[in-house]
Amino acid sequence: MSFQLNDVSKLIPEFLLIVIALFVLGGDVFGRWRKNEAGYTDRVNEAATMTLFGLGFAFFVTIIQGGFFHRYLGEAATWPGIGNILTNLRSSGLDSSILGGAFEIDPLTHIGRLVFIGAAFVTVVLTMSARPSNSPGEFYALILFSTLGMILMTAAGELIMIYLGVEMTSIPLYVLAGYFRRNKLSAEAGVKYYIFGALSSAILLFGMSLVLGMTLMNAPVAQAEAPMVPTSLRAIAIAVQTAFATPSDPGQAVLLLGLIFMIAGMAYKVAVVPFHSWSPDVYQGAPTTMTAFISTASKTAGFFLLYRVLLTGFGAPETTGSAALIGEAGAGIAFGGWASIIAIIAALTMLLGNLAAMPQTNAKRMLAYSSIAHAGFLLLGLVGISRDSGVALVYYLVVYTITNLGAFGVMALIEDQVGGTEINDLNGLGKRAPMLAFMLTIFVLSLAGIPPLAGFLAKFYIFIVAWQEGAKWLVILAVANTVISLFYYLRMLKAMYIAEPDSTKPVTASFGARGVMMAAMLLVLALGVVPGIVYGALEQVAISIAAR
Repeated sequence: MSFQLNDVSKLIPEFLLIVIALFVLGGDVFGRWRKNEAGYTDRVNEAATMTLFGLGFAFFVTIIQGGFFHRYLGEAATWPGIGNILTNLRSSGLDSSILGGAFEIDPLTHIGRLVFIGAAFVTVVLTMSARPSNSPGEFYALILFSTLGMILMTAAGELIMIYLGVEMTSIPLYVLAGYFRRNKLSAEAGVKYYIFGALSSAILLFGMSLVLGMTLMNAPVAQAEAPMVPTSLRAIAIAVQTAFATPSDPGQAVLLLGLIFMIAGMAYKVAVVPFHSWSPDVYQGAPTTMTAFISTASKTAGFFLLYRVLLTGFGAPETTGSAALIGEAGAGIAFGGWASIIAIIAALTMLLGNLAAMPQTNAKRMLAYSSIAHAGFLLLGLVGISRDSGVALVYYLVVYTITNLGAFGVMALIEDQVGGTEINDLNGLGKRAPMLAFMLTIFVLSLAGIPPLAGFLAKFYIFIVAWQEGAKWLVILAVANTVISLFYYLRMLKAMYIAEPDSTKPVTASFGARGVMMAAMLLVLALGVVPGIVYGALEQVAISIAAR
């Protein structure tokens, strides 16, 4: 893997995250002499402000590199000095591979950067009101390092980078989940998250070793076709084609076994059945702001990784198969391949997630099971390899991240004032905090799939593409589960608007926290009413992945 000097410009957002994290850590070290309450408040504000500045700058650079809103930046490009900067930034973001294909620069990477940096920004704003109980420098640096890991997961084009991205994402989150050490639930969440995360990493590594072994056996063939790193997903794709070109090749079974283990390892990261058991306890026990980050950005990174691995490395028809049942397949490929595995996992995940959410009395735990159910809906976008499937999956992921981040974010603001996250703690919220109640209502209704919100369009689109791929039975089950989910979502609305409040004390929130929640709510409305504002960028994601 060679690294050239001009590759540095392609990694500006990643370098910014590293530099800001080091500055946050260093600044907090020099501020430790301030032991009183006022001094600690200053340390939190300084660390958070520096983190927000770095995230905001990285977000802006990503917008330029990815070519988002380039039409609106055309006038600015004519200004003296500005034009060259914008042009160079945009050229550094054009589709390319660096580090021997380990890091892919493409539309999926750019969208991943925006989603994760934006989610981290919202999380940092929310934590400013619910201050970390330990060193603020370490706390915010961990958020930055985890964000960097999520970007590496999304952009990874070979096995070593995949594993580095997974670990760089997971290890900071293990610490953040248990950051409030005096809170037993938080400490328990951190330990459980670590144990299950370590197990999933081992499973993922075992699957990688099997796939790499077969790829190395076919290395001469791969090198003859095009020189490439044996651990790259493109080399794996050639190994798959070579193995399945010969009937009864024993390498086929090894590759499929390795693929199953890799899917299992990544399935732990996105919390789908039967790899979901850690999720409710961790989501409930972790600080609510961290739950918002883990349940959205981390899960989205896992799906982006799963999407790239399956389509780039195992996108051959022999391994893809179909989720269509025999009676529905017609002249096409019948039930089989990894598409059928994904379909089975999706069905179980939707059903268990929704049924388990119904009896919950804790709002965070209920939203945790809701997140599991949504992971099942998301898997519908992976039962095929068409362009529309990719667009539907990425659109759902963007909508899910914004909506779930908003729901958990409002819950964090309520918990900070009320002191709990039980559904009963929401009683009378419409009277005590009308604006917070309205925002939470929008987020909950979007999760339920009520039009004209973005959640409805995301579900509708992903149902359509799954139906077109032949998985009609799965779509029917998904629609039934959507109806089931209305039961527990409406329970939250009933508590907010019908139940009598336990207290008449108003529930307030800081200006910054209200601002980011308002922005998230407006995005949910905009993406539901005018989805065309992002469709072009999402279509480029599917086209670029298909080309690889």
